[in-house]
Amino acid sequence: MRPLNNPAKADFQNDINGLRGISVLLVVLYHFNIKMVSGGFVGVDIFFVISGFLMTKIIVTRLLADRFSYMGFIVQRALRIIPAMFVLIAALLLLGVFLLPPTDLYSLAEQSLQAVIFNANNYFAARQGYFNAGADDRWLLHTWSLAVEWQFYILYPLLLGLLFKISGLAATHRRKEWFSGLLWLVFFTSLAYCLSRDSQSAFFSVMARSWQMIAGGLVYLAISRRNGAARFHRSVCYTGIAVILFSVFMVKYFALEALWPGYFALAPVVGACLVLFAGAPDNFVLNNRVMQGVGRWSYSIYLWHWPVVIALTITGLLTLEPKLFKIIGILLSLLLGYLSYRYVETPPSIKQFLQRATLFKIPSFALVLLFASYALVSTDGYISRASDQGLIKKLAIAEASDTYDPACENTGLQNDRFCHINRGVPGKRLLVIGDSHAGHLYPWFVKNSRIDTTFYVKSGCPLIAGFERVGANKACRDYSQRAFAMAESGMYQEVLISQNWTWFSKDASGICSFENNRCIPPIQSATPSLALDRTRESLLSILQKQISVVVVDGTPTFQVNAPRKIERDLFWSGKVENEFDSKWFFDENSEYDQLFEKLKVHPNFRLVSLRPDLCQGKSCSIFDTKMNAPIYKDDSHFNPEWLLKNGNVFSFLAH
Repeated sequence: MRPLNNPAKADFQNDINGLRGISVLLVVLYHFNIKMVSGGFVGVDIFFVISGFLMTKIIVTRLLADRFSYMGFIVQRALRIIPAMFVLIAALLLLGVFLLPPTDLYSLAEQSLQAVIFNANNYFAARQGYFNAGADDRWLLHTWSLAVEWQFYILYPLLLGLLFKISGLAATHRRKEWFSGLLWLVFFTSLAYCLSRDSQSAFFSVMARSWQMIAGGLVYLAISRRNGAARFHRSVCYTGIAVILFSVFMVKYFALEALWPGYFALAPVVGACLVLFAGAPDNFVLNNRVMQGVGRWSYSIYLWHWPVVIALTITGLLTLEPKLFKIIGILLSLLLGYLSYRYVETPPSIKQFLQRATLFKIPSFALVLLFASYALVSTDGYISRASDQGLIKKLAIAEASDTYDPACENTGLQNDRFCHINRGVPGKRLLVIGDSHAGHLYPWFVKNSRIDTTFYVKSGCPLIAGFERVGANKACRDYSQRAFAMAESGMYQEVLISQNWTWFSKDASGICSFENNRCIPPIQSATPSLALDRTRESLLSILQKQISVVVVDGTPTFQVNAPRKIERDLFWSGKVENEFDSKWFFDENSEYDQLFEKLKVHPNFRLVSLRPDLCQGKSCSIFDTKMNAPIYKDDSHFNPEWLLKNGNVFSFLAH
């Protein structure tokens, strides 16, 4: 096949452009939840490798020619990244003023502030992780990678300049081995840092991600030693593509999302490095009209596809007709990417305009966006547009409320914090244990309990013997061991257990048990029902000691943020769609529901459920029309205001 060369650039490489095409397609298909590409987020890892390769090429070439300018490099990067991103942000803010309800517009504006200053990675790292479900207001989540790249661009020239002087590469090209060796040292330092961090903080960290970009730089330094026939280069290139595709399916098979980026992230990085090292422009996978076109538009496609995903999600279209709107969303992402590439990224008139007084114009555009974003944040998302501002404020209060006292929460490796109510009061004692679904019962007991009550809670941890949370080390096994030891100690006459049973089924991928020094999710385990079996054993062990056990069955859980959905319904249609199809929730809880029904034969076991007040058949309510208030504060935790008035099912435990 004849190479599809780009006449506009003499150094244009078809293989790199095609690799960009593969990367962005993987990311887009992943975000549209195409199950065959459930590991498609590795496309970002590949982007990082490509970026490191190209930046190293630019910097080292200019250093050797003694014509490198740090400010010139930064300005060039700004001209490449900023215009298309700022146009996206401006378009979203403008559309948001007319189409988004106040809270969503507030979130968008707050994220815009962070994106414009390239701090989105730190912003999202401090909130929900990249893979968290139920957060459908993260319009600019994808800008985290641009923030990481920009921070890398600020630091990398300084690093290479330092290594350049230390190695003496300026004196003779024969010192390249020293230069490469020092860069290898930085590579391993960044990789070690990445592996030492918990997965969420490592995912968004420039320090933990630098090794991926430096890997691309090391490939550039190695290509001078590349030799062999064209057939060999093609074989290396195809091998690299195969490794990338293998890494995508590896993520799906081993459920590795929560472990990313760890050791497994080496796979797509190695695959990308092989493709770059091969330098095979006549590869038919990469060098065809489709892949070359997508590669050229890749940056703009990446920018626009995620807002399309969010828009189709919050309008419910992806739920209403998933297959149809996934196709529409993907095609729309490609179209918007092409239009952005054609009319924002490449027009000579725009480039010439920006290149004149760049140091004035780009900061000026940034200030305009910052001012607009700040204005929307300071007006609570232009709340004066809303017809029922009182309800919107009530929704915001619910969403921001604490369900559990943060001073008593066990975080990280900590497992020694308790909340005590009526401590030392004579009479029976109650122990409440579990995850955040035990914690969200706390406000009711604070107000109503008249007995000595101890809350021992650890959010995010499964209260299942021997089980951990996939990814971050939260010492869940130690917590479970302590919690069950307290339950069986005889110090408490009654034990209340509540947790998010929805996420602990045999199909769960977010929890794991250790087998042969490896933490295996139930979905991969030889015993998928292990979590259920361990729960049964633990409950029976407590019951055999003649201690009363009260279990709260699974709280109805939704795949959207309930207060946000209420506000959107109100803003768009003037009424709240209260009933929510919850078949998925009941299906996920069926095994635990059956277990609890069987345990009812035990005289000391009691099952408590709020579902009769919330659900009719397989549909559950998210809004209390009598209180004119949301039932939930997010996708699964009760609004404290609602629970205080509707938690009387726990009255028998309060006296």
